[in-house]
Amino acid sequence: MKNIELSKRITGITFILLVVGFISNSCNDDLLNKEPLNAISENNVFNDPVFLQNYVYNIYNGMRPHWNPGTGTYIGLTDIAVAQETHDKLSGIREYLAGNITPDNIADLTDVWNYQYDFISRANTFFEMIEDSEIKEADLDPMKGEVHFLRAWMYFDLSRHFGGVPIITKSYNLNDESFDETRNTYDEVAQFVIEECDKAIGFLDGISAVPGKISKEAAMALKARMLLYMASPLNNPSNDPSKWQAAETATKAVIDAGFSLHPTHEDLFLQPIKEDETILARSFTSETRIPDWGYNYDYWPSGFDARQRVNPTQTFVNMFQMTNGEYPFLEDGITVNTASGFDPQYPNVNRDPRYYSYIVYPGAGPFNIIDGSKSTERLYEYWEDANPNPDNLPPYQNPNKVDPLNGQELFDFGRDSKTYWVKGLTPFHWRVQTGYTFRKLLDFSGPRASFDFDYNQMVVFMRLAEFYLNYAEIQIALGNEDLAREYINKVRRRASVNMPDITSTGDELLREYRNERAVELHLEDSRFFDLMRWKAAPGKVDLNPIRGLTSVTMDWTGAEEGDLLGTLNYTYGDITAADPRAPWPGDYYYLLPIPREEVQRSNNNITQNPGYSSN
Repeated sequence: MKNIELSKRITGITFILLVVGFISNSCNDDLLNKEPLNAISENNVFNDPVFLQNYVYNIYNGMRPHWNPGTGTYIGLTDIAVAQETHDKLSGIREYLAGNITPDNIADLTDVWNYQYDFISRANTFFEMIEDSEIKEADLDPMKGEVHFLRAWMYFDLSRHFGGVPIITKSYNLNDESFDETRNTYDEVAQFVIEECDKAIGFLDGISAVPGKISKEAAMALKARMLLYMASPLNNPSNDPSKWQAAETATKAVIDAGFSLHPTHEDLFLQPIKEDETILARSFTSETRIPDWGYNYDYWPSGFDARQRVNPTQTFVNMFQMTNGEYPFLEDGITVNTASGFDPQYPNVNRDPRYYSYIVYPGAGPFNIIDGSKSTERLYEYWEDANPNPDNLPPYQNPNKVDPLNGQELFDFGRDSKTYWVKGLTPFHWRVQTGYTFRKLLDFSGPRASFDFDYNQMVVFMRLAEFYLNYAEIQIALGNEDLAREYINKVRRRASVNMPDITSTGDELLREYRNERAVELHLEDSRFFDLMRWKAAPGKVDLNPIRGLTSVTMDWTGAEEGDLLGTLNYTYGDITAADPRAPWPGDYYYLLPIPREEVQRSNNNITQNPGYSSN
């Protein structure tokens, strides 16, 4: 059974190489003077506070980053994004959307099982090997707190994928013959997470917070998040109010821990860590960052080599209200809401300020786009010339062939971009399926793809805005609508957002809360699991077809010298290239199947989730 094999104690050369691997990334030169790196022993690692802290930092990698498995995978399974046809999808994505995932065809989506148990094994080894450690208690206790948190985090993540999983807190020796572990229930796993968080809180109490490092407050936040999941409809079918009350108490403790909303929202995900709002985040160097070239590679407008992984849907774009607090479209997503003042031919006017920071839309920018061919500050192009010149010969319809900002020739402003692409003269803008791309996690200070550039993006695991929204959700469940609105409006009142307060009640309040959560927390590994725990997935999956911009044309008639844009004309409709989404197959889909090989390795002691064949 792979998860148990990964829990075997790491010994000998394997252990030494692991230690050397994470020491080599350390910036502490004193480490190199301890003894030769090829002679580090178990005894030294677990009796030297510097070596041991580096061992703990290695376990931090068990906090699955938001892009894993595969950049944007989970959000591409929701209503707010579509996984692109133009890249090789991971195994299981099409199967999931088609409603026919099985324990055999969803390997990449469920690889989190092996990923997390790998690092759980390292945490278990830590606790066994420090029993007789000579490290002083003052140095050792904070590391105990970090590892208790990390083990809790990994079991929390497993539980929201699979429900109950085996709780393994010991290592296995190489000569152990039996790995016949069984599943614990969801409630047992959740209780274990809470207990681990409580231990972490105790060990980290009084330890000054360090940006990027696990703190007492981070442990409090994870405990509160676990309690919210326990209270949610998927895991609380009887709607036991005591579960909501427990989540309320824990969440309020996080809110009262001294954090505040950062005044601006645009820089929350760029270095340095915004300590006022961020509870736990991680930054990366060129050696440790996101696989390939990073968020820029997969979310950059059009992507590198057309490798655009996910695009926002029209459904998500419609979630951004007008500055008067009205939605641009009615709930059907097609009918214009006349009360909003929205004009579908001027869709980017008077929107929630987060729209401009989080969405790249036709004509957005100008951005500093360094794409390997030309470096220029320019607008985002996603249109075809309304008066195309198929041969791309002069006279061009666009009177501004040269960017007045830097004197460089524009790519295809006013030219038929599809025709121009055939000649190899333009980026692959037309491959963006829905007409929109995400902007939230992009770093325009550097090139879209570089092995050497140290990008500024961070992975923010927990921040105060989430817990304001969590608290609002809890108050809605407890019937305290005034308090729920207060905390939703706190997020909307952020200085750089300053949207009107919501005043709704009942079902409309719940809808507005979920809308606010989608806008604020998208791309933060939240939406997919929110829909699962709310048991709201039928509304997510029944999206046939995905909608977006089917055509955007640029008419340069009447354009004058210096105009960067002519008149854009937008056509909205069905994105037929997007993978179709099957009707909701049943409530068993709220949990993912356990990979069949894991069931078999346990000698079938691990039972499969209901609804998935175990044969």
